[in-house]
Amino acid sequence: MSSLSGTWGQGAASSVTRPVSAVLRGEMPRIVAGRLRSLQFRFQSVRRVSGLRSKALMTRLAAGEVLRGERDQPAAGTAVPVRVRDLDGRAVWLRPRSSDRAALEFLYQGFHLPPAELAGPAGHIAVFGANIGLLLSDLAARNPGARLLGAEPDQDNAAVARRNLAHLGDRCALLETAVWYRDERLTLSWDPDAWGQILANRAQNGSGTHQIDAVDAGKLLAEFSGQAPVDYLLINIECAWHEMLRHGEWTRNVRCIKIEIEDHYDEAVRLLQALGYQAELQRLDWGAFAVGIRR
Repeated sequence: MSSLSGTWGQGAASSVTRPVSAVLRGEMPRIVAGRLRSLQFRFQSVRRVSGLRSKALMTRLAAGEVLRGERDQPAAGTAVPVRVRDLDGRAVWLRPRSSDRAALEFLYQGFHLPPAELAGPAGHIAVFGANIGLLLSDLAARNPGARLLGAEPDQDNAAVARRNLAHLGDRCALLETAVWYRDERLTLSWDPDAWGQILANRAQNGSGTHQIDAVDAGKLLAEFSGQAPVDYLLINIECAWHEMLRHGEWTRNVRCIKIEIEDHYDEAVRLLQALGYQAELQRLDWGAFAVGIRR
């Protein structure tokens, strides 16, 4: 914006508006397609639930996102139960004006699943950045013999996740904690879209940030699986993944790792290979997943 402000004035408008309008024309199909996909996902959300009450609740959730937008950090107490047909009619707890409904749609896209090359039954599965527990719940259903571990640093997300994971009983442990490559106090802040916590720039500590004690990922996984390997680890921890892989000795007992990334695309595969993984990058419209397997 600052680069244009100096040229705005008498006689300068036409020279600026032409390239801007050209850019808008080029972007319009992508914007329209994105809006249509968003409406389609909201409609699908309503279709996925069973019972008049759940359909009414889901319709209200979808309409609230369109009309009123999302809140930065919805409280756990606002969550309402909707019965999802594909989950044997089990109630899933979602918060109004939050990213929770979108998290349910993310589940159906299957991005959280391990690669087909991961052979054999999974005995131990972990998710760093468990959000509201939907991915853990689905991985548990697909691997009935597995034990599961989730780590989620946000208090409200973790509270909703406990409701969504209650049916698993002792099979699943959910820890309200941040993970790191060592024990350390970290400064975290909220991402504006309320998906979860992000690692804050230490030089910008202040309003909107808070400190939390992060635990060593290697110790956490060792306590979880004992001498057995962790067969599959899914990581959704925003920008923190890069620094964790740079100090990735904690992955030594993880057979397969999958990391959601939106930056450092050119480094992800190299970092995983340096840790002994056969790795690849799966690019998507909004980001990518880095996947590593130890044969």
